Amino acid sequence: MKKRTLLLMFALLATVSTVFAQRNVQGNVTDTEGTPLIGASILAEGTSIGTVTDIDGNFELQVPDGAENLLISYTGFATQTLAIGNNSTFDIELEQAAIGLEDIVVIGYGEQSERFQVQSIAKIENEALANVPVVSPQELLQGQAAGVQLTNTSGLLGAATAIRVRGVASLNAGGQPLIVVDGVPLNDGDYSTTGGATALNPLQSINPNDIESMSVLKDAAAAAIYGSRGANGVILITTKKGKAGTNTFNFNAYTGWSEPTNVYDMTDADQLRGYLVDARGSDPANLPSGSFDWQDAVLQTGRIDNYDASMSGGTDKTQYYVSGNFVDQSNYVIGNELNRISGRLNLKQQVSDKLRFGANIGISRVDNDRINSDNSTFAPLTSAYLQRPWVQAFDENGNYRNTGFIANVLAIEDLSIRNLIERRTNGNVYAMYDIVPGLTFKTEFGIDEIQTEETIRDPEIVSPGGYGYRRIFRDNKWLTNNSLTFDKDFGRSNINILGLLSYETSQLETTTVEGSDFAADNLRNIASAATPTTTFAAREAWALFSQILRASYRFDNKYIVEGTIRRDGSSRFGANNRYGVFGAGSIGWIVTEEDFFSNTGALDFLKLTLSYGTSGNDRLDNFASLGLYQSGTLSDYNGLPGLRPTQAANPDLSWEQTAQFDVGIATAWFNNRLNVNVNFWNKNTTDLLLDFNLPEVLGISNITQNAGEMRNTGVDFDLRATVAQRGDFEWRLNFNAAYLDNEILVLPGAPLDDEGRPFLQGTASQRAIVGEDANTFYLVRYNGVDEEGNATWLDKEGNPTTTYTTANRVIAGSAIPDWTGGITNIFRYKDLDFSFLFNFVYGNDVYLGDLRFTENTAAPFNISTRLLDFWTPQNTDGVVPSPDSPTFLNYGQRSTNQLMNGSFLRLRNITLGYTLRGDALNTDAFGSIRAYVLGQNLLTFTADDFRGQDPEVNDGGAGNNLRFGESFFTPPQAQTVTIGINASF
Repeated sequence: MKKRTLLLMFALLATVSTVFAQRNVQGNVTDTEGTPLIGASILAEGTSIGTVTDIDGNFELQVPDGAENLLISYTGFATQTLAIGNNSTFDIELEQAAIGLEDIVVIGYGEQSERFQVQSIAKIENEALANVPVVSPQELLQGQAAGVQLTNTSGLLGAATAIRVRGVASLNAGGQPLIVVDGVPLNDGDYSTTGGATALNPLQSINPNDIESMSVLKDAAAAAIYGSRGANGVILITTKKGKAGTNTFNFNAYTGWSEPTNVYDMTDADQLRGYLVDARGSDPANLPSGSFDWQDAVLQTGRIDNYDASMSGGTDKTQYYVSGNFVDQSNYVIGNELNRISGRLNLKQQVSDKLRFGANIGISRVDNDRINSDNSTFAPLTSAYLQRPWVQAFDENGNYRNTGFIANVLAIEDLSIRNLIERRTNGNVYAMYDIVPGLTFKTEFGIDEIQTEETIRDPEIVSPGGYGYRRIFRDNKWLTNNSLTFDKDFGRSNINILGLLSYETSQLETTTVEGSDFAADNLRNIASAATPTTTFAAREAWALFSQILRASYRFDNKYIVEGTIRRDGSSRFGANNRYGVFGAGSIGWIVTEEDFFSNTGALDFLKLTLSYGTSGNDRLDNFASLGLYQSGTLSDYNGLPGLRPTQAANPDLSWEQTAQFDVGIATAWFNNRLNVNVNFWNKNTTDLLLDFNLPEVLGISNITQNAGEMRNTGVDFDLRATVAQRGDFEWRLNFNAAYLDNEILVLPGAPLDDEGRPFLQGTASQRAIVGEDANTFYLVRYNGVDEEGNATWLDKEGNPTTTYTTANRVIAGSAIPDWTGGITNIFRYKDLDFSFLFNFVYGNDVYLGDLRFTENTAAPFNISTRLLDFWTPQNTDGVVPSPDSPTFLNYGQRSTNQLMNGSFLRLRNITLGYTLRGDALNTDAFGSIRAYVLGQNLLTFTADDFRGQDPEVNDGGAGNNLRFGESFFTPPQAQTVTIGINASF
């Protein structure tokens, strides 16, 4: 019925086409020195009719009769509003604005001038998005937004990124922000197997060159518009649109090479044989001869090739943007490749003065050859570290050998299939109708359809008998939004009101087949397996119905009040608490607009903001509130099919709710050359969605309940400056930093530790403890080697002991950093540009579980060269206990010996480019061609005691809030050198 109503609305609006009288206006736009501004926007206020200035700053526009004002805007300059009156010709001078203050910021369901913004929103500058050769959009956020921490879960291609906006707002429910592309929230499930592979990146289908802007909604005043899904923050991505009066063709191409940022130094065959004789007492006659360099065999020089083309432009009536992209990438580890082909069409059509249609459609196909990663002996790099260096990959006839528990990863790469194909269609179509001046109706229909097909096929040499697996996910979402927007000036007042009804639903279908024992390796289909082991098919769905109201009032361009309320009904929650109400209020005062600030000296702009509001989190299982039963062999009764209960019902289950308070100060200084923004914030999450185990006697394993409270507090600092601007030289600086403190306040019903504190277990190394933070490391403290060559640890009271026991575990550190941020420098001299970005993390610890194997004195694997430095009477500074000590074989036990200071400073990218402009050569053949070379992750500075591959680790995946900052042979980030060109015609 809803679909039918929507179609009728489109049909009705399509029949309405009233043509009003128009008249022609023209003019010229310059800066205060008379320099023409190319591409300045001219818009008839209250309509969507507009154009842009040409190369000489000229424009011509047909404006409808009744339009009262022209809006003239240009990036970096103050927007002007000019009364049209009886004028037909305009000479316009724009004054330079404070940095960014006149920029348009995308907010939930609309846009807003940064000058009048009373919400905490981080906008990624266009300069940070343009001409940066990245494969996935989230790379553009790294180090660019205060309070937004990105941690790559793996160096593998297609791996997800853990994104935390102002800390972690949940424990058991999802921790990732909501990602919205052109108004359509993305599906972001883990549509892949968990057999040692990393979670999929939900943004890998999007071409970064298609992105016009990215905004991160951080406080409740901004995120409350998304109600039940805004607690973890919201990332809004807006793709490029065509501009009236232009027709542009852009071509981008680049190629690059990659290596791992760092790898472990493992012993070669001779070193390992010597160690086993000297430290383990092995008989050299019984040790195998020969040598094979497994690490060299699995590492290679990675490659990337990217080609991208787009056309955009249009007339006053029709604007378009169309693009295509192809990327082909191989990793520095064998077997890991990714290629993507994608296309986009964005179209806007003015049917009449009042009616316009539009569409934003993106399609993609990603083909990802995957490899196992963390916690898997089938992972190439892990196997290369652990495989003893005399184990041969090939027999005397050149055939692959079965190397046992630690798999022959060269055979896997060559003979096995580990492939995942992702197909995605994302977009929307909409119609807008101006009912009366200032009142607009918009109806929209959007979809996000994703299908993944994962195939694994191992031959006999890899898995005896052969093994096959295939899983297909189909997650199809559709949504409809219908809204009324009122935006009108009344003298010195401006009123903006948005009312919106939204319905969103998604259906997930899963099909899995698995089998073993194949008659021949060339039989690829699972149907050829003699022993079927899994045949599974399931379907589930969820729905969300929302009513939204947002209103803002601005008086005299200096006093701003805004309020939002949203009511959500979700199928995921209990029948007694299906609907939740979320709201926020904010106020702003532009102090420098007051008369007493007429002579401010160095201070050009000062705005104070205050906000408070609530948002929610519905990231939990679709059936978490229901009593569930399971059939199958475990439920059979006396040989007959049966059902058994597996989950208790909770009809009172409801949203987690996060309340956030924010105080902001925005300033501009020194003739608008410096912006400094500071936000102090506090957010409390209550009614945490927690999973509790039930007594086995009930026959039901667990129940999900609302219980617990957690607090995050912090400070976001952002600075943007034009440091120098003289003649043809310019130096711009952007710096951001964020402080964060997290604390678990209450965990009712949770188990107690030895000190009587409630806690939730995250991993064997970390837990969430009341009074501490959500990712507290709980470990035995390692105390080094004593003067007699014994390994020592500390007991609970801090006394040294040579006895290792987990009973001595204490709070030992935290995975949550105190500070995160980034600094960007951009230099330009004439047509030469140079820039670099550092990002940093400070005050956190990381646990490297891989060291329990590479530095394990008792392990039957290869070892780190560090173990060669053991204590002897002649080497009393040895870092490893004496082989004669009874503690020698305990050196690799889980302790703070594997806990490292995770602070780092990383040169995220550095770029040198040169632009050749067509006008400099007196030719119209092209607009400009820019050639550049770029390096990524070329330098990483860590703490002196750091012994890992990479300090940027999170093997728990993107959404596991109770496992953060740990590694178990996680492949490190790649360092890449890229050369490319950007051409505009």
